[in-house]
Amino acid sequence: MFKTARDFADREPALAGHILYLAAAALALGGAWSLQVFGGLWPCPLCLEQREPWYAGATISAIVLCAPLITPAMAHWRLRGLIPMLALLVWGIYKAGEHIGVEEGWWGSGCTAADTGEGPQSIEDLLTGAAADTTVPCDAIQWEFLGITLAGYNLLLQAALFAVLAWLVFKAWKRS
Repeated sequence: MFKTARDFADREPALAGHILYLAAAALALGGAWSLQVFGGLWPCPLCLEQREPWYAGATISAIVLCAPLITPAMAHWRLRGLIPMLALLVWGIYKAGEHIGVEEGWWGSGCTAADTGEGPQSIEDLLTGAAADTTVPCDAIQWEFLGITLAGYNLLLQAALFAVLAWLVFKAWKRS
């Protein structure tokens, strides 16, 4: 049995990497969806694009984790499955950095606003076209804490996860 998370990572680094990715994806996506649904922070197109690596990576990790349940011979794919995860994290870091640059005005973006999905609230609104303006510009900072925006926290989370997964891949590769 494993005494600590470090002991688990030492014995099963590839498995630990996939579990860690799923936990981080749940944190990132759960936080984004919670702020959207309960906090009223509607995403812009760049916000939505930042979620794509998390969705793709969580799907890959879930498949790689469940495959040995179908056939035990698939367990060796755990290490191979971490390589695309690293690529997805690089993509996610790039998208978060792009969004930070747009928010800070360092460079422009082709996107200006997105429909938040909050349409007309009644039949009368629909018929008269009196629906509220539901657009969110990409360069608007909706929330920040300690001077870091949500895109910044996404970048920090993905960069930290990249470092840990790279270490786990190296450790697993060394063992095999």
